[in-house]
Amino acid sequence: MKDSNSYSLVRFLHGTPRQGAVDIYLNGSLFFNRVLFTQFTPYIYVPEGVYEVTVFPTMKKDNPLIRQSIEIIANDSTFSTLALTGYSEDFELLLIPEGSNRNIGQDSEIRVVHLSPNLPEINMIFNNETLFSNVDFREVTDYINIQPDFYKVEIELSQNKRQLRINPIRIRPHRVYTLYILGNFASLQIFQSLDGATFINPVVRDYN
Repeated sequence: MKDSNSYSLVRFLHGTPRQGAVDIYLNGSLFFNRVLFTQFTPYIYVPEGVYEVTVFPTMKKDNPLIRQSIEIIANDSTFSTLALTGYSEDFELLLIPEGSNRNIGQDSEIRVVHLSPNLPEINMIFNNETLFSNVDFREVTDYINIQPDFYKVEIELSQNKRQLRINPIRIRPHRVYTLYILGNFASLQIFQSLDGATFINPVVRDYN
């Protein structure tokens, strides 16, 4: 096994509406190819250090969509998600560290990442209780504890309480979840993702 003090596990998320498949290069080497909108790649080991990350439309090597310097610090978090965000006029790569699973008993942890470019601040409501308020574009909320259960999750605009979307989700015990808000205002989607810390929790035996 690789030295956890000098490596981090990183995956890529294509979170950019209106953009086709992309290829991702780290320091000129191809790491992920043909990644589609809303798709997560597998985690890969990345040595600690500063990287020039370049994103191209798939099968092209001129006129990159973005070139950005990203620092991977292994001690910050064992796992991270690197997300391509925004529209073509303001692409940004957002490095999202994933928290380690705390001693939370039978509960789980959950947070929200708002990546819908033309959506203003939102509230996230779970079974009629507001758990996250005024979440802005590119904001990564803190984790909170949540009891395992089935939830009706609603997205509403913070300003006028207009309901935008309702999704049913299931929370299982001992998991670490991130809800990614993706898409445009008119085609909003909630993606429930298991963070990497879930998979190193010895209590977890079933990831479904």
